[in-house]
Amino acid sequence: MNMQTRNDPFILMAGVYLTVGLLAAIGTLTVEAGLLEPLPRLRWVTVHFVTIGGLTQAVFGVLPTFVAARSTGRRSSAGRSRWLQWVSVNAGYPLLLVGMTTGSTTTAGAGAVLVLGALLSLLVTVFRLPSSTAAAGSARYFRTAPWFLVVGILAALGMLFGVHGPGGYFGSLEAHVHANVWGFLALVVAGVLLTVLPELLGTDRRFPRARTITYWGLTIGAAGLVVGPWTARHELTIGGLALYVVGTGALLASVVGTYRHSDRQQDSRIALVLGAYFWLLVPVPIAPFVLLFPTAVPAAAIERAAINGLVFGWLLQLAMAFLPVVAVAARRDPAAFVDAIATAAETGPQPSWIQVGIANAGMLLLWLTAVPLADGVASLLTLGGYLLLAAAWAAFVVDLWTALAGGRSVRRRLEETPFG
Repeated sequence: MNMQTRNDPFILMAGVYLTVGLLAAIGTLTVEAGLLEPLPRLRWVTVHFVTIGGLTQAVFGVLPTFVAARSTGRRSSAGRSRWLQWVSVNAGYPLLLVGMTTGSTTTAGAGAVLVLGALLSLLVTVFRLPSSTAAAGSARYFRTAPWFLVVGILAALGMLFGVHGPGGYFGSLEAHVHANVWGFLALVVAGVLLTVLPELLGTDRRFPRARTITYWGLTIGAAGLVVGPWTARHELTIGGLALYVVGTGALLASVVGTYRHSDRQQDSRIALVLGAYFWLLVPVPIAPFVLLFPTAVPAAAIERAAINGLVFGWLLQLAMAFLPVVAVAARRDPAAFVDAIATAAETGPQPSWIQVGIANAGMLLLWLTAVPLADGVASLLTLGGYLLLAAAWAAFVVDLWTALAGGRSVRRRLEETPFG
């Protein structure tokens, strides 16, 4: 069976985990409202439903397809190795979650090893794909990104078994988060944006030379953000952050320039992208103060808000913008995958402006909790933030399953149905 003939099993599992993640977010709401007692590690489990459960599953599904679609057009996703990857990651991830929630190091470690095995197999799949010279600029994002996830999983194993660098446990934790999110997922997202936006908007990509600045800025910057915390060298962390901002600025210049060059106006997906990168960059001017003067600022509250911003402000909004489109396009032949993006964007579900507004309003409320406030006010802001995010998340889950079920939204099907 060809994994891309119908719905990709990885993307189906992404839908499952994002749906369960929504239920976990609702569980967080009930805890914040005082209806349930705090559940152990609920916040981190919810975070992992979005990152490893949702986004990483989707990346496993489409990464070979993106590389092939931008190179020779070969079918790349069939074969026993792809199914073994699927089995391994979907056996390992539940073990990882169970180990996290129960505190079982052995169970969590076994799950992490299985996910690592699937990842190494994915790397072999991606590197075996031929890439033309013209496609090398896009393909290198997708070939570099998984190495950061390898480092992130190794950092997680270090935390599980007490093996740390000079930065100790919290250095390993930061290295883990930075490798997985700022490295792995950010490079994939950048490659997808540079690949998909011209097709989505029906225009040529603007500022093509910025692609090189984006790649090296994100790659070297993310490396500094991983090595710096692990080695407790703040100069590496701050230097990496500076380079990362340069790479992100080049990426956003390409995104905005390409959008302005197109005929499409007021596209909610572009609004989600810009909102996502706003929340990614919010912690940047604050980060040096947290690193150098942790007692002078509410470091714990800021770090909590920053992680919420990375996961729910940045990753979740990017998923809202593109995962339904990718789900529709991935149902087609891999050789026509990129060409199918524009059609999928026209016929598939599109996020509403209300969804854009409430997602960003929810993140604003969660970020306000980083400001010193009375406990009651902070709790209300947290409750309101999660409530708005859960509403936007629920709309996204409906869009995603609509795309997986057939590709047309209910509204558009009604518009195409002749009445009277």
